[in-house]
Amino acid sequence: MTEQESPRPTPVAVSDVAALLGVSVHTVNQWRKRAAGAKQVEPFPPAVGKVAGADYWWADEILAWAERTGRRSGHSEGTPRRDQSGSDEI
Repeated sequence: MTEQESPRPTPVAVSDVAALLGVSVHTVNQWRKRAAGAKQVEPFPPAVGKVAGADYWWADEILAWAERTGRRSGHSEGTPRRDQSGSDEI
């Protein structure tokens, strides 16, 4: 073996993003909608492609975005973050 291959990126759909970040699919869709008009916060990353008509992203890019925007740090995977009103954080 001459060169070590870098791992392949993992594609994720909306439901996968939700599970990865511990939020609902609705929350992910709200982040996506807000991305179009976002000026003061980093918008949700654009999809990198489509499979069978459904958008997908690279998992590592979503995780990096979540870290940069505070949507991942300080909570465990699979546990939705709650704002003070008790609803999913969006």
